[in-house]
Amino acid sequence: MGYECDKCKILIVEDELLVRKALRYIIEQESDEFEIIGEVTNGEEALEFLEQSLPHMMICDIMMPRMNGLELLRAVNLKYPEVSTIILSGYQDFEYVKSAFKYGVFDYILKPELESDYLLRALRLLGRKKGVIHAKDHGGSGGEEACPEQGDACTTYYLIAIQPGKILQGATNKQELTIGHMEEMIKEAFGRFYLDSFILKKSQVYIYTIGCFYPEMFDGKLRTMTGQGTAYLRNIEMIISPPYEKGVSLEAEAQKLSELFSYRFFDSRKDYLDLRETGILQLPALDQKTVCDLVRQQKAGTAGAVLVEYLSSLRGMAVSEMAVKKLMESTLYNTIFELNENEFCPPQLEERKLSFLTAIGTTDSLEGLIGAIAAIYQEIGQITEEARGSGLYLRITEYLYRHYSEPVTLKTLAADFNMNYSYLSSYFSSHMGQGINEFLNSVRVEKAKELLAASELSLSEIAQEIGYTDQSYFGKVFKKQTGYSPHTYRNRAKRQGENYEESDSVGYLFQAFSGSGEQHCPD
Repeated sequence: MGYECDKCKILIVEDELLVRKALRYIIEQESDEFEIIGEVTNGEEALEFLEQSLPHMMICDIMMPRMNGLELLRAVNLKYPEVSTIILSGYQDFEYVKSAFKYGVFDYILKPELESDYLLRALRLLGRKKGVIHAKDHGGSGGEEACPEQGDACTTYYLIAIQPGKILQGATNKQELTIGHMEEMIKEAFGRFYLDSFILKKSQVYIYTIGCFYPEMFDGKLRTMTGQGTAYLRNIEMIISPPYEKGVSLEAEAQKLSELFSYRFFDSRKDYLDLRETGILQLPALDQKTVCDLVRQQKAGTAGAVLVEYLSSLRGMAVSEMAVKKLMESTLYNTIFELNENEFCPPQLEERKLSFLTAIGTTDSLEGLIGAIAAIYQEIGQITEEARGSGLYLRITEYLYRHYSEPVTLKTLAADFNMNYSYLSSYFSSHMGQGINEFLNSVRVEKAKELLAASELSLSEIAQEIGYTDQSYFGKVFKKQTGYSPHTYRNRAKRQGENYEESDSVGYLFQAFSGSGEQHCPD
């Protein structure tokens, strides 16, 4: 590929001599579009150079003496914003990368991964972006005429996306298909329709740009290429974009394509994905609230079945694997959050949360994700059920101590605890050795004994105070539990000068709370 351009001026900022020499050689010996106007060894020298002469772009190291690359970027971004930068570094640290791009860096290239083709391609893209380099000849093989500029005669554009890591699956010991071979195959098949190529460094996806006058011309060329590469195409190493019209940002569309290599996650039957047939699909909506409600209602298994049905509906769809996994993770987070909001999230569930998320994130197929989700929600059901079985009765008894004066019924209690009232009744009886009404009456009678001994309230007032609307019924319950009528109990207490201190009451309450011990009135 040749270019007609003004010389694009470059400043190299690198403290390693051998690296500087290598960069100069790559740029000057393999391309006539660029001019190295200076070499410096650190950020301070670079700023001094910029005061005398401004390049179009810098190739800059990160770690340098006196002033490092990030410090230099900060200063250049403020004082010389027109100078663009490509970072060259031996550090694959996300914080370095994030900081570099914050200052408008065009690309971040790791030294161990440095290839002359990639460096030149990045420089040319940057040169075009700045208007210094202009494409002239995009010729293919066979001496075909140059394809017109994008936006001139070509009315339709396609992108071919290839993920290099999987191309070698079809290679033999004698023949190995590399990215270079693949590019030559595309050039040979499409000839003058081949326009350009670039790499999405973050995802390691190579993008080839094809321009056509008519879509049917593209189909014939595509058949030629896929016929040549059939032996090497496995597990959707290649994606064919839908057609794009003039004015579309091909780089932005390329990023969308790169995310769809996960299509293999949903359907591994095809050798490549042709989005002209399927289109790029949006992830279907999921009713997360229903899932959360089911778990809160002790129906975690049903919640898992809802998610399994949703995931099963994605078979064969061109949707993002990452988006699906993020949706499952979000649903899990919301499920646990809802349990916390309702004051029932067992510690075991919080402890298992990370392993649940790991299980989701590490699945390599849709079937694997379906199995993981089913297992996760089954375990959530087991954990919550066990937790309810071990501690729920304590929460119920505490509730009854706080609300004994209110019109508590089995149905209202079941509603407050979001439980089936029949199950609640049998559960409480099995753990406490008595029914809920019997326990509640014990709590009320104990409070009545305190009031009879220490207050001048009438029997009617005491009955109302402890939650009985009927004084007569209060008298029957009291005599059944103590052996005395309320009136007799009061007279005996005052006559004998019994001291009903809080400690006595606490002791009784403990007996009632544990469901053991005899319940009788001191004689």
